[in-house]
Amino acid sequence: MPRRAKPDTLSQAVGARIRQLREELGITMEQLAYESEVSSKGHLSNIERGLVRPTAYTLNALAERLGVDLADLVTFPAESERARLFDLTRQLPAARVRLLLQEAEEMAARAPRLRAAEPPARYRRRKAEPE
Repeated sequence: MPRRAKPDTLSQAVGARIRQLREELGITMEQLAYESEVSSKGHLSNIERGLVRPTAYTLNALAERLGVDLADLVTFPAESERARLFDLTRQLPAARVRLLLQEAEEMAARAPRLRAAEPPARYRRRKAEPE
């Protein structure tokens, strides 16, 4: 995949997230590149800086080595409460996550169903005017 001179916003965010998770584990770029079968430390550096768009295969290999779900690489806790909650579950034992999931499912079952929001006016069909 060709390297770009200027990173795009999403690639930069994904790269920063990979770097954050790698640093949390205390492993070097070289270790992660080698142990995840990413082609090289240089390629991983370009991913972390957002200069390349990694493939789904590469993201999956990185997630496996980092010991996280693939979704963790594209979840940005600073952007929303939902993403922050998702991120916090990484630190919990599996048994606690199962309990939280069960509680959330029960809450969702009791919550009133939301109707689909009406589309914005620009997408609604106009009624035919009488002639």
